[in-house]
Amino acid sequence: MNRTLRIALATLLALLCATSCLAEGQTGYYDPLPDIYERVSPSVAVLELVTNVWDAKTNTVTKTPQGSGSAVYIAEGGYFLTNYHVIEEADELEIHFGDDKVYAAYVVGGDQAADVAVVKVDEKLDLTPVKIGFSASLRIGQQICTIGTPVDTKAMYNTLTRGIVSGLNREDADYDSQRAIGLIQIDAAINPGNSGGALLNMDGELVGIPYMKYMGYYYKDANGEEFVVYEGLSFAVPIDIAWPIAQSIIKNGSYARPRFGVSVTDNEGPEEPLKNYPPAGLLINEVEKNSPASKAGLRAGDVITHVNGTRIYTFREYTKIVDKLAAGESMTLSVVRYKDKDGEALKRFEKLEVEVTLQMIDN
Repeated sequence: MNRTLRIALATLLALLCATSCLAEGQTGYYDPLPDIYERVSPSVAVLELVTNVWDAKTNTVTKTPQGSGSAVYIAEGGYFLTNYHVIEEADELEIHFGDDKVYAAYVVGGDQAADVAVVKVDEKLDLTPVKIGFSASLRIGQQICTIGTPVDTKAMYNTLTRGIVSGLNREDADYDSQRAIGLIQIDAAINPGNSGGALLNMDGELVGIPYMKYMGYYYKDANGEEFVVYEGLSFAVPIDIAWPIAQSIIKNGSYARPRFGVSVTDNEGPEEPLKNYPPAGLLINEVEKNSPASKAGLRAGDVITHVNGTRIYTFREYTKIVDKLAAGESMTLSVVRYKDKDGEALKRFEKLEVEVTLQMIDN
């Protein structure tokens, strides 16, 4: 048998074997999603919001469903992770599972700025906490999936969607957020009710909390009506941000960020300071007694224009820098001063460089 014929026969045998395997349902490709769903889904639940409505005619109080989100079981003892915006207006909370079991829940604590909250069920639950991953290891193009309950808590309980990481560190994606959170952008479908659910990598590890999506809208232009749709623009809070907050809440009942002891507001003004017009930046409204800011000599009326040499105009821009610093770390503030220690106007403004140290003031 010549060499060409032997190669042809070997190729034919390989094709026959492959066809046989395909016929038996063995594709040779392993899809982890069914196993991930089977393992993780029991630990993802519906978080039902209940409000109390009083009827003046009958003098009775009726419990009325107010809405719902999703929640993920993260720690033994009945602790679930969700979004702050899901629970912030509820009178009472209930955790619902697919087997129709319902448990009373309550808020342990939350952080509105990062939209993270922890709720607790005091009943003994036969659940396994979802394994916590690392969002810092995510790469654009990496496959992910979500589990949560959109739209209808009965008909669509724990819907699974899949997609990829479309972007990372999207600090300006949420225009309404006061704090600059580096969100994970995904193209997996999420809808109202998915908030607070699970964003998972292909190892079934929790890497984020589905948070929001861009919606489509109508508008009219000069040429008539136009229809615009946003497709696949969803965002999640990274677990590297949410998990330390959750751990602090479980341990202490609250979460506090390191700070240096001032209250500020955004100040609109010129780029550079003028005699009668403070520059754009952060206007200090109040300095707390015995705080790092007080010890550094900062005063109410001062305007912060730079942090560690970076020009800032808004509180959001400030948080992009400061949220990366830990308690005990120092930073240099560029400050413009228009008032003396008695609150009287200076004849000429002063420019200062002030070093402050972040501390856990609220502990």
